[in-house]
Amino acid sequence: MKKFARLLALFAGIALLMGADTSELRYQNVGGKIMCSCGCGQMLLKCNHVGCPNSAKMIGQLRTQLAKTDNDEDVLQFFRNEWGVTMVVEPGHHGFELLAWILPFTGLGVGILLLIVVVRKWSLKPAPINPADAQLDPQLEAFRAQARKETEV
Repeated sequence: MKKFARLLALFAGIALLMGADTSELRYQNVGGKIMCSCGCGQMLLKCNHVGCPNSAKMIGQLRTQLAKTDNDEDVLQFFRNEWGVTMVVEPGHHGFELLAWILPFTGLGVGILLLIVVVRKWSLKPAPINPADAQLDPQLEAFRAQARKETEV
């Protein structure tokens, strides 16, 4: 029964997506990468700030830019230039913003390598010597016996 319900949900989703307008999908996709500049902290297309002074203007600019160009990165660059770099959630793929894409993976790689080196160093470390198995100098053994006798241990 669960398999049938999943299959039905899959076909319903496919049917809905087949009828969706590609320009509307593009509008939703690009609009989902832009923050509203009113200070509400929400995405542009989901801003529910009553009386928002900026969302209507920004949505109009988004529709205009999407009509002008087929390149989504150009639209996002327009919003970076017009409203500031922080209004676009997804960092660019050039210049200093490229570090936002590279650094997490580089840090993860360096961390894994460091972990491998530390674990390997620990595994190659010789096993500690058991004091009971060690052969002690006879003079030291005499001192140990005297200390046991004096402390009655």
